Amino acid sequence: MDKKIVITCENFPGLRLLSALDADQEKLRIWKNNHRSSFFYQENIQPDQQLKWFQGYLNRADDYMFMVEEDGYRIGCMAFRAEDEDIIDLYNIIRGEAGEGKVTMRDAMCVMLAYIKTAFPERRIKCDVLKDNPAVKWYQKCGFSILEEKEYYIMGIQKEDISALMIDSKEEIL
Repeated sequence: MDKKIVITCENFPGLRLLSALDADQEKLRIWKNNHRSSFFYQENIQPDQQLKWFQGYLNRADDYMFMVEEDGYRIGCMAFRAEDEDIIDLYNIIRGEAGEGKVTMRDAMCVMLAYIKTAFPERRIKCDVLKDNPAVKWYQKCGFSILEEKEYYIMGIQKEDISALMIDSKEEIL
């Protein structure tokens, strides 16, 4: 069963967040392998491992993975899941390919955060980021701060910081 959601935003007319589908698996696997040093699991992912992992994702009700699309071309991925009743955990944030340059992954993050704030207004938003991941600075530019330091960073964003983005997302279920 595929989850079919499309999220758009008037602020970024060329940007769409589309639910990742079975057909996206190979692209996701390649992107993740290309950037594996930035993730907790750093081994090369084989096609059978990707299939098993993706089927698990599809079977989790509170797990949402989106392909970032710029003017019809898929340039990246971002996902979130309910960690528990209080927390939304962001994961699988990947800039996969260069697009036209009209849309940035920060734009996509703003749209996804606005969607999360609307769909799950009471939950806190966080992500776990390896300390040596160059994206730590990018998350900070997106409004995240380091909440806790372990062998990795737990980063979070406050609801007020999402509101400051002044983005209204629109969901369409297909």
